[in-house]
Amino acid sequence: MNIQQNLAIRLLRVLRYNKARHERALALLPENKRPIFHVLPFLLHVNHPALPGFVADDDVAFGLTNYSLRESVVNSLKSVFPQQLSLFDDFRQLWPKQRLIDSLVLMGSVGTIAQSDDSDFDYWVCIDPQVVKPNARKLLQQKLQLVEQWAAQHDMEVHFFLSDIDKIRRNDFGEADGESSGSAQAVFLKAEFYTTNLVVAGKLPFWWLMPDKVNDKQYQELMNSLKPGEPPDPKLFMDFGNLQEMDSRELFGAAIWQIVKGMDSPFKSVLKMAKLEVFLENIQHKQPLCNLLKKYVHTGANPLAHQEYVDPYALMFDELIAHYQQQDNQQVVQLLQLSLYLKCGCTLSQETGDKHHSFKREMISRYVWEWGWSADKLRKIDNIASWNFSEKSLLSRQVHAFLINCYRRMSSRIAGQKQTVSQEDMTVIGRKLDTFYSKKTDKVEYLRSVFDDELYCRTVSIKADPDTMLKRNWSMYAGDQISAKASTLRNEHLKSSDNPIDLVVWAVWNRIMDSQTRIQLDYHTEPVTEEDLYKLVSKAEALFPPLRVSELPRQALLSPAKVISCLVVLNFESRRLKPEVDTVRVIYSNSWGELYSQSGMQALEPLRTELGNDGLVRLAHLLVPDGSHKQRLYDNFVMRTGLEFRHIV
Repeated sequence: MNIQQNLAIRLLRVLRYNKARHERALALLPENKRPIFHVLPFLLHVNHPALPGFVADDDVAFGLTNYSLRESVVNSLKSVFPQQLSLFDDFRQLWPKQRLIDSLVLMGSVGTIAQSDDSDFDYWVCIDPQVVKPNARKLLQQKLQLVEQWAAQHDMEVHFFLSDIDKIRRNDFGEADGESSGSAQAVFLKAEFYTTNLVVAGKLPFWWLMPDKVNDKQYQELMNSLKPGEPPDPKLFMDFGNLQEMDSRELFGAAIWQIVKGMDSPFKSVLKMAKLEVFLENIQHKQPLCNLLKKYVHTGANPLAHQEYVDPYALMFDELIAHYQQQDNQQVVQLLQLSLYLKCGCTLSQETGDKHHSFKREMISRYVWEWGWSADKLRKIDNIASWNFSEKSLLSRQVHAFLINCYRRMSSRIAGQKQTVSQEDMTVIGRKLDTFYSKKTDKVEYLRSVFDDELYCRTVSIKADPDTMLKRNWSMYAGDQISAKASTLRNEHLKSSDNPIDLVVWAVWNRIMDSQTRIQLDYHTEPVTEEDLYKLVSKAEALFPPLRVSELPRQALLSPAKVISCLVVLNFESRRLKPEVDTVRVIYSNSWGELYSQSGMQALEPLRTELGNDGLVRLAHLLVPDGSHKQRLYDNFVMRTGLEFRHIV
């Protein structure tokens, strides 16, 4: 068998695997999203004013290489755009004269056991910079954004990454910002792409045809051996470059990037962080996971009926478990098992009549049986949303402790090695980590949770217990706990503080409560009233809304921190008949995503220094509890500070 014949056979097996992945992706999609999935590539293939993604400029790049119209796409178009049926009677009027997009490729969990109803769709839109000039590229970016927005209206989170084939070959992935990791993990990102890519339309990465062990020179020789018109035809491929070994110099950047991502997708980051540590342990004698995957696809050992065994996430998970079991680290093994199960979102204890999920359920069921999980444990995990706050907090601490400890272990091993992450990217990522994890005097801490909206409380209870020094201790609990027993209070305890203002601000900042939350106020809280607390919640929600540290703007993190919102609260716990300023609480947030709460008039001085009197007056809001002396309190504050605030509550 000559080289071309060998490559042609590999191509058939890769296409078979890609088709199986595509079918899995469709099977795991909710039925109402399948037509949108079919339509998305078509919207990049055409440019018509009656369809989403239209850009009114003849220079816009569109048209997918090797794209053909299938019956499933035609049916989906008619279903999604019933008002445009006449447009679909003759597709020749829509068809592009030239095709400027080389390939549309999905990467990530889609088409694997990790795909869930909430999975987002990360597409690489691959273009040749020699063909698509800067203006056409800019217009294509506009088109992609319009299609993203249209997909969002249909409850699909879609991200298009406009990918320059030449830059990817050189491992240039831009700057770290938002969804892009930039220089933090270039080769790792390419390995992730090769491990999980699913070609939706267009050219295949030529890497897929290479044996699992070839050097760069052999890779180039094999690529040059392809002859136009003979199978496999070079027109079918794009060149993202070879990947034979990983770069340990990227480990630091990759590790801190995963910690940042762990702020939003902690269970996914647990798996990926473990993957980095396993890579470091095996750097001398194991090839990248993407090459192992490719080897399995090439061998054709599994018939199509058993193609589910070649699953990127399953392969990764098996490798991780084997490593930590060999180290006899059962605590990490159990955390990885839980992370995979929750990431896959299978809920095996709940019956489902949806046969489309059988592929994933069968694989996860096999894992659960191997782990020895009992039916009770399975039901407990499947009902994780109903866990009490104490249980959720314990799991959250375990997850974030693993991420940080894993990072520390890797850091100690690579100490002294020069890392590839750029200084600017290091600054951006480092400041995100500092904002989220660091403890500072008077800083309102982020709740390091693995849950998101599931910690939100429709009702909270606030209690105050005076101590021997006449300084009250305030506590907040999830739910109505006014008459609860001590054991229930322990399980639902959210936070304690020496003042109620910090409790409320912390809860709003961490998505635990908002203006729709009902507040139950216990005894010993006078003179603070429920109305005072509702007013404080409303103001805190307006000035200090919850934010995602991972999404902080790059430029803001590269610039000095500046105050962006401020609230000054007077006499919140003081007697309402007191006409002079007794207590002052100053809460302010900055452009690095930090929130501070400080006590006393002196807390205003640093803000005066930064903003000036006029700036502070324009920016700050003043909250004075209702009472007969409210105006006198304000006048007393102005007399003592010289600050005539405009925003008074």
